[in-house]
Amino acid sequence: GDTQVSWVVSAAGRRIFHGGDTMWHGHWWKIARQFGPFDVAFLPINGARFGWRKPVSGQPGVLTPEQAIAAATVLGARSVVPIHYGVSGVDEYQEVDDPLGALVRAARGTAIDVQSVHPGAWVTWR
Repeated sequence: GDTQVSWVVSAAGRRIFHGGDTMWHGHWWKIARQFGPFDVAFLPINGARFGWRKPVSGQPGVLTPEQAIAAATVLGARSVVPIHYGVSGVDEYQEVDDPLGALVRAARGTAIDVQSVHPGAWVTWR
């Protein structure tokens, strides 16, 4: 089966959550209580639906942009770095339309800063 791995990095007064390829679940509150709040949460945003699992559920197997903002809110994250999006060319792996745009829209009206970080770039601390 599939295993999603998440981890917490805490060093030099900063705390980071990396969510791997996770979906919405009931452990966000436990993680927040035990390890939060976070300076940055790296969260998947593609809301992918998988067609190879039968019967097909129609439910996202990866956080949607709106769920990523909800998870970041629960985690007490000041910033979100979107990960795991932009996959194409796989028929049975369907992302939501414009995941980055949807993430930015979902973050409006919240205190969460969205940072799209390109490979090799640095995260900005706030």
